[in-house]
Amino acid sequence: MKKLLSFCKKYLVMYKWYLIVYVICSVLFGTTSLILSYIIGDFIDQLSEAEDISFIVYYFTTFVTVNVISLVLGYISGRAYVKIQTLLSYAINREFIQKLQRAPLSYAQTLDTAYLNQRINNDANAVITFSISIIQGILVNTTMVIVPVFFLFYFHIRLAITLLSIAIFYFILYVSYRRVLYKASHAYQEAQSEFFSKLNEQLFNIRFIKIHSLFSNFINRLNKGFSNVLSRALEYQRASYIFSGLDQLVYIVAQMALLFFGGREIVAGRLTIGRFILIISFFNMMLGGLRYFFNLGQTIQSNLVSYNRLMELDAITPESNGSENLLNIQSIELRDVSFSYGQRNVHKRVNLTFEKGKIYVILGANGTGKSTLADIIMGLQVGNISGDLLYNRVPVENLDMYFMRGKQMGVSEQNSILLTDTLAYNLNLDKEDNIENRIGEIGKLTKILGLDEYIHALPNQLNTIINEGASNLSGGEKQKLTMLRAFLKNADVIILDEPTSALDEHSRNALKDYLQSIKEEKIIIVITHDKDLVEHNRDVVIMLDSCQSFT
Repeated sequence: MKKLLSFCKKYLVMYKWYLIVYVICSVLFGTTSLILSYIIGDFIDQLSEAEDISFIVYYFTTFVTVNVISLVLGYISGRAYVKIQTLLSYAINREFIQKLQRAPLSYAQTLDTAYLNQRINNDANAVITFSISIIQGILVNTTMVIVPVFFLFYFHIRLAITLLSIAIFYFILYVSYRRVLYKASHAYQEAQSEFFSKLNEQLFNIRFIKIHSLFSNFINRLNKGFSNVLSRALEYQRASYIFSGLDQLVYIVAQMALLFFGGREIVAGRLTIGRFILIISFFNMMLGGLRYFFNLGQTIQSNLVSYNRLMELDAITPESNGSENLLNIQSIELRDVSFSYGQRNVHKRVNLTFEKGKIYVILGANGTGKSTLADIIMGLQVGNISGDLLYNRVPVENLDMYFMRGKQMGVSEQNSILLTDTLAYNLNLDKEDNIENRIGEIGKLTKILGLDEYIHALPNQLNTIINEGASNLSGGEKQKLTMLRAFLKNADVIILDEPTSALDEHSRNALKDYLQSIKEEKIIIVITHDKDLVEHNRDVVIMLDSCQSFT
């Protein structure tokens, strides 16, 4: 429990006032239950002795007042809980997403993002809910144990001693069983995350499923995932049921003790019916408080699974990133650079220099590492390469590559990525400058890329929403928009990965002319299979098969 609370401490401190309000209101809310029980017990004793009903007004008024206070406290504590739980769960989600965004690219490329998103969200909610509830629960249930115990020892010592004996026995049973609970809980949570990934796979690959007629194949994959989660759920249910059976056994034995001793005392005339009802209420409250602390172990074990899974992600070493910034990029140099995927060598002792004022065309067969070379040039594989990568003769390890890629590089990916947002947002990517102030520049570029008629035909033009997966765009439109985004950045380095694969002849010719017009102030790197582009629009051709370059 200490590890869980220590992990959540920094998040709880962020919203400590919400937490304080929640805890205070919860404790007071629990106290009203004790007061109401006392009122009812005392009222029954008064009924057996009263000669008239005048006292009923007092009890009625007191009872209603306490209940109204209880309702108000319950509402306030509920509101405070929802707010703090939601805020803190988001804070953990955001922090771990930021951590994964800064993980090495080689690690990030191995992730099952659907599985990981669901896992982080579930685990964040679990540990925060646990931490909030443990603070509230310990205070409330401590009150619910101490106050009733005081009264029970006051009313009946032997009954209190009997209950404590039962509690010790239950604790011994729990300690011997908690490891089984932890293993079952861990396996079940992992199975749930994997099944969520399989569910996401079904919808994410609809196009792929249709093209290859894989309907039954994918459903079979889903069935296997479901079979696993069902099996784990049944194992966890069995372990939990055995544990809850022990818990129920304690409750039954405790109730039998209460009925036996209490009934005997009433028959002997040493206990009133009102006092007996009060003892039953306080006894059950105390037992509920004790059961909370005993079941706390099960809750801790379950949430330790979530905590340990978060710690696995927390242990990821972030990629290295320097602090020096360059205001412009005059040259990029690779000296004896090698890179491997596992045991497969992709690039070995590559020596290349890219200088401003030239267009570099990278050629090579599929699988020769053209896109990987672009990743290396952009500093996305720092830490995974041997050799030296230098910008303006400055080692890449010294540079803040987040800044460099954000300000100094315009990139159009082979697989065009557009977000579910407005066209304007996708072109500007939430940069500070307003896209509306660049209409003239956008108009010039859209005409070059053959996008002007398309954008003018849109109902909301730049404010038009791009659907999820850019399903309302053709392949050519997506490619042109990502190139438009790269050119609007006005960066020193332009990297275009297969820029003409979805373009018509007119757009290809316009692109060639535009690249020639801007190359004097740029380092332009083009990855392509377009032979016409190679013949008429390059200064240097790099053949990856041999890692040779020629003009």
